[in-house]
Amino acid sequence: MYAVIDTETTGLLPSHRHRVIEVAVVLLDAAGQVEGEFVTLLNPQRDLGPQHIHGIRTADVLAAPEFGDIARQLAGLLAGRMVVGHNVEFDLGFLRAEFARLGVDVPLITERSMCTMALAGYLHPGAKRTLGACCAAAGIPLEGWHSALADTRATAQLFATYLREFPSPPPWQWVYEEIRGLQWPDLPGGEIRPTVRPVHAGGRHGWMSRLVDQLPRVPEPPQADSYLALLDMLLADRAIDAAGADQLVEVARELGLNRVQVDHLHGFYLAGLASALWRGGEITDDQRSDLDRVAVMLGHRASDVDEALLAASNGRYVVPARPGARGFPPGSTMVFTGDMVEPREVWWDRAVAAGYFPGDMVGPDTTFVVAADVDSLSVKARAARELGVPIIGVEDFRRLLPPHLLPSDERKVG
Repeated sequence: MYAVIDTETTGLLPSHRHRVIEVAVVLLDAAGQVEGEFVTLLNPQRDLGPQHIHGIRTADVLAAPEFGDIARQLAGLLAGRMVVGHNVEFDLGFLRAEFARLGVDVPLITERSMCTMALAGYLHPGAKRTLGACCAAAGIPLEGWHSALADTRATAQLFATYLREFPSPPPWQWVYEEIRGLQWPDLPGGEIRPTVRPVHAGGRHGWMSRLVDQLPRVPEPPQADSYLALLDMLLADRAIDAAGADQLVEVARELGLNRVQVDHLHGFYLAGLASALWRGGEITDDQRSDLDRVAVMLGHRASDVDEALLAASNGRYVVPARPGARGFPPGSTMVFTGDMVEPREVWWDRAVAAGYFPGDMVGPDTTFVVAADVDSLSVKARAARELGVPIIGVEDFRRLLPPHLLPSDERKVG
């Protein structure tokens, strides 16, 4: 009756030619009992994207089938069944795109599927968003995180648990009857021998992943949890690279979220991380540093982390002494980018006089970048994002400078 699915992909956007590199299916009967399972790696004929997230190596997929090789077999597993997934819209979007590349439309309809992320919030108000958190609340072990089969098995167990909270037949029985009648296209090919991923060192990520599992849901706007679920995935390894940042912007656009809504969601997310970190006990310097980096990735400042931790602790958090705004003391290396109101030479001289070391190019040893527009797409800004170098605005840099280096009219401000 049900086909529980999960995919691992090269990115977040099928519209940007990102591909499925692992797909898993667990078949369940009407009572939630396992009837069978299928998993295989796929060769996407392109780079594998965020390997630090999915853990799949190029050598793993060299001999793996391409999607076209398994399309008929996969369609046979999904046809006539209600598809189930955790944030199922993400997986369905990728599978629809893969079938579309073969020139066929398939009846994988988001509105005719079941999402355990949504069910958790419906059945248990206050339930968290991530698969790990939902499974933990239900007493279901989740091992081999970000392996498609491990996630699918956990999702199947979670759905079976939720299924027991509904009468039999469930209220969506009519949807299932409709799905049974949907026609699937005839696809070429037959059964292939799956390629299963090797066991690599690793597993679930560290403390940041545990924080992400504690984050609350955001009821408004309706697309919030879909967006934040992808943010959860990216931040589990405490980093968003330039490609991930660009993808998040596009994901927000495709979900219909505007800049104000995204900024609000990022602020809510940062507050949630700070609250979860505070509840965890003593905050180490490394954890605080990581949280500062996350704040920068989300377009916020280290001072916003201070405020979030103070709010979470009811004023008990001791703000660390950090020289200069955002923690960039004299002696730091920095780079300017963009056209500023005052000439670049003026700002360069001020930086040198304040003890900074400005340079012309962004490199691994660059401490921060000062941009006329923090959303700049300049070569320097893109290099900074790729290297994880913070980008600050001119006003932020102005606060780093001693008053005597500023024009007399500015020294009186604030």
